[in-house]
Amino acid sequence: MGFFQYQARDLAGATHKGVLEAVSEAEAARKLKSGRLYPVSIKAVKSRSRRKVPQEHVIRFFYDLSDLLEAGLPVDRALALISTNQSHKVFRQVVKDLFEEVQGGSDLSESLGKYRDVFGDLADHMVRAGEASATLAPILNRFARYLEQRKAFRQTLISSMIYPGILLFTSLISLVVLLVYVIPNFAQIFQDLNQEVPLLTEILLQTGIFVENYGWIFPILLGIAFFGVKFSHRNPKVRGTLDRLLFRLPVTRFLVVHSELTRFCRTLGTMMQSGVPMLKSLSLAQEVLMNTVLRNSLSTLHREIKAGHSMSNFFRTQSIFPPRMGTMLRIAEEQGNLASGLLGLAEYFEREVHRTIQRLMTFLEPAVILFTGTIIAIMVISMFTAIFGIHDIQF
Repeated sequence: MGFFQYQARDLAGATHKGVLEAVSEAEAARKLKSGRLYPVSIKAVKSRSRRKVPQEHVIRFFYDLSDLLEAGLPVDRALALISTNQSHKVFRQVVKDLFEEVQGGSDLSESLGKYRDVFGDLADHMVRAGEASATLAPILNRFARYLEQRKAFRQTLISSMIYPGILLFTSLISLVVLLVYVIPNFAQIFQDLNQEVPLLTEILLQTGIFVENYGWIFPILLGIAFFGVKFSHRNPKVRGTLDRLLFRLPVTRFLVVHSELTRFCRTLGTMMQSGVPMLKSLSLAQEVLMNTVLRNSLSTLHREIKAGHSMSNFFRTQSIFPPRMGTMLRIAEEQGNLASGLLGLAEYFEREVHRTIQRLMTFLEPAVILFTGTIIAIMVISMFTAIFGIHDIQF
């Protein structure tokens, strides 16, 4: 990802300048067009540090701004009050810059668009819809809830892997200690007694020697593999291959599809509920998808909707999506409440992801314990077999 400085015009001919984050100039142009801005010039910025602001500060900002606007304060005064209460230095400066721009005559949506590295790609579009419909305060509150739910969903996925990770790490440490320290000291007893070490004990002894002498290679290889995958994932071809690989396994396919649809439905439903036009909401919702297979599958949805076809019909004809998607959207369309239907689907898919992860963790935890216990049992059996096989002790 890099930063690109742009100059663009809107439908009214007004000039807009700013900096946005994108993989290439082509993607930067596509992001501008999705925001109804038509680029005049785009050039890469050689050096620009990304402002790192914790998500909880951004969420709190939108909640506070919504409450102050609901209380009747104008936007500039609300921003001034919020900036004085910010503990995060970088974010405090961002809010001050917003205050100065709004006080100088800029719309809040236009000002937020200049800080997409902090507020994301959706904030300015939702705020613009709130400004147009005179419902800015409730839309800010809705957007804060959206960010909060997205953050909670991501934290749930991460936290569900912590305990199995700790369990696996502890098990590996226990095995290394047995191989490197316990088995060699046990084998030394046989050497002192001029006894031949049994075959199984000899295998474990050589394994321990190898781990002791060359064990430092494994963390390096893991580091190389981690950063190799991380950097190669930026390559579109490699990323496409990895994403297709995830679809080959039923479990990973289920988790990827349902987690991606959670993000897509929640983003699209929140945007539409806030008054953002459907086609614009679709373009922005597709941007939150991380898997290229799903993103490509949804690439024609914008064209189908523009041609007058229903969204439910599109999802019913695509086998990659769960059947529930098309069914529930059709019901929502018939009731004239598509945004609520999308948000309901997001809640359903999120529950399915949580339930599946819980089942996997329920299986993984005893599997790790059983695997570790089996290895330790083999070590103990090898030692007891060796002890019972000692004979003709020579003094």
